[in-house]
Amino acid sequence: MKIIVDAMGGDNAPLEIIKGAMLAVDEFGIDEIILVGNEEKINACVKENNIQLKNSRIVHCTDEISMCDEPTSVLK
Repeated sequence: MKIIVDAMGGDNAPLEIIKGAMLAVDEFGIDEIILVGNEEKINACVKENNIQLKNSRIVHCTDEISMCDEPTSVLK
């Protein structure tokens, strides 16, 4: 199974998102997790917290959708 995760979304991102993704790899035997977000920030977080990325890769993306964005403008 392949899962794509927004690594920059949510509280305490990207640290808690990355930790949760790695727990999911261990617990559910996920084949691949794709972490989407700012690659520089994700890599810095991984290094700072000594996290080993297992069965995962990072897809760089700088676009962000904020809570204030109108849903119709996001779809365009």
